[in-house]
Order: sequence, then structure tokens, then C-alpha cells
Amino acid sequence: MWFAVLALVVLPLLVLVYFELGALHRRRLLKEFNGPTPIPVLGNAHRIGKNPAEILATFFEWWHDYGKDNFLFWTGYSSHIVVTNPKQLEYILNSQQLIQKSTIYTLLHPWLGFGLLTSHGIKWHKHRKMITPSFHFNILQDFHEVMNENSSKFVEQLKKASAGDSIIDFQEHANYLTLDVICDTAMGVPINAMEQRDSSIVQAFRDMCYNINMRAFHPFKRSNRVFSLTPEFPAYQRTLKTLQDFTYDIIEKRVEALQNGSSQQEQDPSLPRKKMAFLDTLLSSTIDGRPLTRQEIYEEVSTFMFEGHDTTTSGVSFAGYLLSRHPDVQLKLYQEQCEIMGDDMNRNASFQEISQMKYLDMFIKEVQRVYPSVPFIGRYCDKDYNINGSFVPKGTTLNLALILLGYNDRVFKDPHHFRPERFEEEKPGPFEYLPFSAGPRNCIGQKFALLELKTVISKMVRSFEVLPAVDDLVSTDGRLNTYLGLAPEEKLKREAGRHKYDPVLSAVLTLKSDNGLHLRLRERGSSICI
Repeated sequence: MWFAVLALVVLPLLVLVYFELGALHRRRLLKEFNGPTPIPVLGNAHRIGKNPAEILATFFEWWHDYGKDNFLFWTGYSSHIVVTNPKQLEYILNSQQLIQKSTIYTLLHPWLGFGLLTSHGIKWHKHRKMITPSFHFNILQDFHEVMNENSSKFVEQLKKASAGDSIIDFQEHANYLTLDVICDTAMGVPINAMEQRDSSIVQAFRDMCYNINMRAFHPFKRSNRVFSLTPEFPAYQRTLKTLQDFTYDIIEKRVEALQNGSSQQEQDPSLPRKKMAFLDTLLSSTIDGRPLTRQEIYEEVSTFMFEGHDTTTSGVSFAGYLLSRHPDVQLKLYQEQCEIMGDDMNRNASFQEISQMKYLDMFIKEVQRVYPSVPFIGRYCDKDYNINGSFVPKGTTLNLALILLGYNDRVFKDPHHFRPERFEEEKPGPFEYLPFSAGPRNCIGQKFALLELKTVISKMVRSFEVLPAVDDLVSTDGRLNTYLGLAPEEKLKREAGRHKYDPVLSAVLTLKSDNGLHLRLRERGSSICI
């Protein structure tokens, strides 16, 4: 009896001492990094925040506290370094070895498997090399036709939703647009998400993205084993099966269609060339002299759909929101559209015309500076590393804080002012501004994403005057209505004046606003330039 009681008391204490000694050793190895003081068992978990919005705000506070440089924090006995130093970012992003994603990406494995986003090592290198030609100039031109078609549908949807000066959640509408674009370009099939929002596949995409964001910062539900015991798990399994069945079914149908199409093309070479989808490229690709397996094709198509949908939703949403708050910037964009598009402002912009829109280029760069679609990149140290002179032990997670970089006043003058022109005047270094990452693991689809953003915003600016949810939310001096990166006293002042339509930023795998992004749209009528 006494032995059992003693064991119940002593064993937990021995386990605690074991972990504390291990953590003490790691803290000594990481002593050069500043950061909040951890406490036993919890580390800094008690201070970091209860949800993604609070966690993002905490990261900005700590970054400000520790000289707008790297800092170290602990969740339990796991060490995490938030990296913003350009020299160390350069080392990490240029490394051919330090390419393993952090453990948060394991949440994607049941859905995406081990595609380009989640894989590493030899598989990642081979698949990256294979997929790169999928974003060739000629293929992007085909994709642009799809983007134009869906942008026109999007404008019609927005006209209905915003009639009568209605306030709309633009983030909600953008979600369906980008889902239509990515399914059409990735798999060559439309799902009509903008018109059929309640369909099972559209809801499955929404539910899966919500599930990943919900679990990402939940201390227990991140474990697949624990999550399998929760009440939400059966619904998650049904959602996963819906997505898997849909994608595999499209793959099989596309294989059959391509085989039939090839036969017809051989019989009659005069038949017009069919537009290529990303899936078609995969079906004709080889690795080590063999075609891809159905599983490999599924993984890459699903990865492309997730990345190309969730990130562009963020980019389009925040671009629309910033248009509504900064009418002076919107006017300059409209004037550029007039110069390039001429008398017919309602037609689709060509691929070449899109490339001429230089102010639109700067606008999107500035949007991505303040609200980057991917706010953090996670890397896991699979061994000890010397990162530009700093020793980082195996098991450490590196959080490359792309969102913090945009608010560094040593790089960007007056970072809390929204000024697209700064990208003519200021020249941030290649590792001081990283909206699409850099190095061997940079965003393979960045040309696709930029083309979609420019196509949608170009059409929106020509079709609507974009207004804030209420008139008094217009920024008269170009200042951003956000607390990010502010000194503590300025942050308190700004939060005290927060309006219900100001965004509550939430950073998980992509940047979103927890309370939506609300605005109004006023049709431009005949769209005649003056």
C-alpha cells in the first residue's frame, strides 16, 4: 500500500525533474536568444494567448520588447524561435537541408498526404523539379482565361450582394471565387462554388479549412490520436472522405478524357488545343522514368487546391478591404485602369495588359507587406544547426515571421502608413520582405497567385467604387487602422477606439480576419473614364 502511494508521488516528480533538467540543458544551448522567462511545465504557454488572434498580438508585443529581432519562447518543454533577422532568414531559406516543415503541418497529412507543401528530403526535391514547369508562361496564359471568366462571375455576384448600399463580408465572397478558380485550374472542372455555396464539396472545403485552423492552436486536438476521441471527429472523417472521393473521381475521369482526347487529336490534328489543367501536367509527368501513382497525383492536386485557394482568399480579401479604407490609392488604381483599358472598361484585361499595370503591382506588394497571406513559415530542426553563427539544437521549431518583417521601421519608413509608392522609393533587401518566401522552398505558385490577384482587383476597381462599411472608417492620412507592431501605449490607445468593423487578425497557416472584412460597393455605372 505505502509502496503504491510512494510510487504515485515519486514517479511524477522524477519525470518532472527529468524534463526540467533536459529543458535546462536546452536553455543553456539557446542562451544567446532573448525571450520571456519560462516557468516549469508550461514554459510560456500561459502567456502566449488562448486563440490565434491573441497569439499574433503576443508575438508582436514580444518582438517589440526584444528589439524587433529574433526571440525565443517555450510551449511546455519545446523550444521555438521567432526569426526576423534577415541574415538568419537568408541562411534558413537558402539551406538545402533545413527544409522540413514544423509539426503544425502534420494536421494536413490526412488530407494532403505528402505533397509539395508537407514533404521533405528526396521526395520533395524530385517533385519540386517535376512541378516547376506547370507554371510556365504558356500555361499561366491558359489559367488567366479561367481567372477572367470567374472574375466576371464574381463581379455579378457582388452586384447582387451589395445592392442597396448593403454591407457585405468581402472575405466570405472571396472564398468562393478562389475556390472556383483553383478547382478549374487544378483539375479542369468547375464546381460553381459562387453559385452553389451549399453543395457538399464546397462545404467540405470550408469545413476542412476551419478544422485545421481550429486544431492548430488547441493543446490537445493537434494530436490525431486525441482528436479521434472527440465529438468532432466523425464529422471530420466524413468531410475528409468527401474531399478524397471528389478528387480521386476527377482524376479517373480526367485520365479517361485525356485518353479519348489524344485519340481524337491524332485522328484530326486540326482540332483546337484544349486548355491544360494542373492535373493534366501531372498525368503526363514522370519521376525516375515512371509515371506518377494515383496517390502521388492526388497529393499534389490536393496540395495545389489548398494552397491556391486559402492563400489567394486572404490576398484578395485584404486587398478589397484596403481599397475600401484608402480612397486616394483606389483613385490612382482606377486612373491606371483607364490609361491601359481605354474606352471599354468592362472587357477582360489581356495577359499583356495585366503585366502593364505597375501601380497595381505596387498596391499588391503593399497589401502583402501589411497583411501577408502566409504570416509565418514553420521549419523543424531535424538536427543541430549553426545558423549564421547561432547554435540551434535539434528539436527546435523555427517560426519565420513574414508578417513581422513588414512593420520593421528600420526597413520601411512609417510602416503604419499604407503607401504603395514606397516600393518605388524604398528598396528592401531580398530577406527583409518575403511575402512569397525565398530560396529553394519559395512559393512555387507565386506567379499564379499574383496573376489572380491582379486580375480580380483590376476587374473590381473598374466595376465598383469600393467603400468602407461606414463612411467614418475612411483613412484620411493613409494610416493603417491596426495595432500590429505599435508601442504598448499607442496600442492601448488604438484598441480603445476599435470599431466593430475593424478586422481581428488571426494567423494560422494563412492570415484571416476572425470577424470578417466588411465593406460596401457602389457600381461605377457606364465606367467611362474622365
